[in-house]
Amino acid sequence: MAITEQVPKGNTFQFGSSNTPLYPVEINGFDQDGFPFAQTLVFNTSSVYADESGVTFGSWGNNEITFTATPDRNFSVFLSTTYATGTIEINTESSARTGCGGTGLSDSPFFNDLVSDGRELTAAEVILYRKTGWRITIPGGPSTVDVVLGGKAVRFGGAGYKDSNWGPNAMNDFIKSWYVLIAQVGPWSFVTFSGSPTNGTNSINSGHLSYKGEFLTSQCNIIGERSTDISVIVPSGQVVDSNVIAPTTFDVTFILSDGKKVSFQASNIAANPTVSVYHRWTAKYAGGVVGGQQYDSYGITEWMNPGNLSQWIDIE
Repeated sequence: MAITEQVPKGNTFQFGSSNTPLYPVEINGFDQDGFPFAQTLVFNTSSVYADESGVTFGSWGNNEITFTATPDRNFSVFLSTTYATGTIEINTESSARTGCGGTGLSDSPFFNDLVSDGRELTAAEVILYRKTGWRITIPGGPSTVDVVLGGKAVRFGGAGYKDSNWGPNAMNDFIKSWYVLIAQVGPWSFVTFSGSPTNGTNSINSGHLSYKGEFLTSQCNIIGERSTDISVIVPSGQVVDSNVIAPTTFDVTFILSDGKKVSFQASNIAANPTVSVYHRWTAKYAGGVVGGQQYDSYGITEWMNPGNLSQWIDIE
């Protein structure tokens, strides 16, 4: 189950000329019977504030959806709408990170250090590296869902994840293609992405891999500029879905600073949402240390296609 909250206004993808200030909350996933659910709730108001103790509160509409985030980064969502009621709890097992591995609140959430050498950037690359922020507030941890959606109860426990990302532009203004993999597989937990700007040669990768809650790598890089302390995402396979050719499998290999490799394969099962510009799959994961013990689990894969490409591409 995934909840995407946007605050203040705006959309991840914006095609057309509308600048209507929207405060949407999207609820997507599959229930315990395997049936998909999807609902976009749009509100006229939204707010976020923190009290003196460091607890952060957020609300949409007339407190129809609220959240609290504690300083120790436990996160709770409370739903009280005509479509959705109940609670979602996400607890952390490891430290927060920026996209480039920073651990402090004063560490930059942007990727500008990767292009601080004075290299020439396209307009799309300027937005990507200098103006797009990302913080992983909960890299992974035990979570519970206890909600009623459209009259049907959905209750389960599992591994949770939470991040925040923001920027001045919708993704289709500066991103061509973007892959994200998130999973907890045995003692391993990770999130990684690779993205390609609409024009320019500086594609980005970020990878964060922990073992039993301790990070072994937490980094960002420009693809092709180094050979260790990276993660390599390789999509493969073909299936026509929502009028585009989407991948059926993702392989990711984390190459640690000492050259050790930890690799996982994700086989896509079912997508929700499934539209031409965005697929999010439930996926079966398998992997571990190359040549070592292997584990199986389930997680998420994503293909963001803001460039509205007709089929997936290699990001390199």
